[in-house]
Amino acid sequence: MKLHKYENYDEYVKEQTQANVAKLRNVWVRAEGIQKVVSYKPFAASILCHGTRNGAELEFFKKFLPHAEIIGTEISHTATQFKNTIQHDFHEVKEDFVGKFDIVYSNSFDHAYDPDKAILAWKDQLTSDGVLVIELMTGIENVSRPVDPLEISYEEFKELAEKNGLRILEKSIMNRQNSGSKNSIMVALKKWKD
Repeated sequence: MKLHKYENYDEYVKEQTQANVAKLRNVWVRAEGIQKVVSYKPFAASILCHGTRNGAELEFFKKFLPHAEIIGTEISHTATQFKNTIQHDFHEVKEDFVGKFDIVYSNSFDHAYDPDKAILAWKDQLTSDGVLVIELMTGIENVSRPVDPLEISYEEFKELAEKNGLRILEKSIMNRQNSGSKNSIMVALKKWKD
């Protein structure tokens, strides 16, 4: 695992915001990926997506689960431009989110400056039987840099998840041949039962 080091938190926010603004019209998430996420919890009533840029994830979730409450977070000030999206750093605990969501999803884990802090916050947002689904970058895009500070292999991710009280339900390869990364890995996780 490699982690880009920032001078301070403000530098992290600046890098993330600049990248968000530059890529605001880009959509990385795919409908079939969200459909796969829904398959883990097909009757989910509440969904939280982290790092949603322009809210595409929210629209896909609404298509598959029209009656669910769906909220997105984005660190950039652009969050307010998109329906059901709030400006929020996904590393931080938001009391209103604790224990509330049947599904927590993100394809932005590579944007974590502190992967332990992020995954613990996300775990705490799950209902007791909720599912955390993280889509990990692989291939040439999985490189630590200012905009994507976390470079992590699946094996390192699994160790990090288990250390933080999560267990792997399933690992799936998502084919992305027409993007800069040939594939991503979708990992579904649940809390360890006490």
